[in-house]
Amino acid sequence: MENKSKCLWKNIITDKYQKHVTISTIDSTTESEDVDERIVYMEDLEKRKQVYGICGECNEPGTGEEWCQPCNAKRFKDNFKNWTSGNKDIDEFIQQSQLNSVYYKKYLEWIPFEKFQDITYIAEGGFGKIYSAKWPEGHIEYWDIENQKWHRRCWDKYALKSLNNSSNISSDFLNEIKSHLQIHLNDVVPCYGITQNPNTKEYMMIYHLFNLIQMLISECFDVQLSESELNEICQDGENNIES
Repeated sequence: MENKSKCLWKNIITDKYQKHVTISTIDSTTESEDVDERIVYMEDLEKRKQVYGICGECNEPGTGEEWCQPCNAKRFKDNFKNWTSGNKDIDEFIQQSQLNSVYYKKYLEWIPFEKFQDITYIAEGGFGKIYSAKWPEGHIEYWDIENQKWHRRCWDKYALKSLNNSSNISSDFLNEIKSHLQIHLNDVVPCYGITQNPNTKEYMMIYHLFNLIQMLISECFDVQLSESELNEICQDGENNIES
């Protein structure tokens, strides 16, 4: 009888360890008392196994919460032939994020605009416009090893953030997305992917609406939402806290 792959991940103690590995070597000159014990280095296989568990398919230590970078990179690569943004630079940018992702907040997807529903304008800042939208399919969270498919999580509402003049893709647009992938702090809103408005041709980044609204309000953006709409978004955020 063929052995079926099993889920062997561990529940991360988030106040003790970070949710994904750090791709860096421990400086041999660093004294032990200066090392942050929350950090899990890519090279430290034993600590990765202790914190994240092991992949039920390749039996190697995880690289993040319910994430195996080598196995998921292969899945993403096998799917490259099935999508394109129509822009070579964006395709390569997304592909590199998928191949190098050590955790689900560290990769991007190309999402066709027709996947979104109930798109509504809510704010405008110095760089572009922001819309709320529903995305029934939701974003990838981990590989469901027992059912052999991606497990997706769907927020009630997402945010689509455009950048002015992004129809002609610029380094500023790609740099903003790159900053969300490289910096993993509580006050940085994760970006789930990129889409394009077929009418304006502007490219848009995809976020969780509640998290983005919090950031916009803190930065004094003029958010065009009624009190009841804000309350609804906040309620969604409280019911769907992303740990």
